[in-house]
Amino acid sequence: MRICVVGTGYVGLVAGTCFAESGNDVMCVDIDEAKIEALRKGKVPIYEPGLEELIKRNVEEGRLAFSTDLATAVRHALVCFIAVGTPQGETGASDLRAVRKDCEENVEAPRTKYRGRSTSKNPYIPEYKLRVRSFPATS
Repeated sequence: MRICVVGTGYVGLVAGTCFAESGNDVMCVDIDEAKIEALRKGKVPIYEPGLEELIKRNVEEGRLAFSTDLATAVRHALVCFIAVGTPQGETGASDLRAVRKDCEENVEAPRTKYRGRSTSKNPYIPEYKLRVRSFPATS
């Protein structure tokens, strides 16, 4: 399956790498060009036991790639996971601006199902119902 993971922090990078390790074709996307360039060179910005080796193997085997081109990554995917930062705001509520931005910019991509995942206390955005489009069983 072709998967896009938006965000290469702890949630996105680990999830994307594990999806690739499971045999999926994964494109991890981030707006931080320096982070993407480092990942392309094999430099992992976080520590998780075994993650560096998994990334290296899956990049070498062509199942895992990194990009700053969100539109291309979303068009590439049958499923898109949004795993961007949701820091706590002044009131204690999660700051969901990055999630909202990704939803607004990419919900129109044809044939893509969207899923969100967050470490925030409230990962749901009721005012943004992500449109789930059907796609053929084979691609």
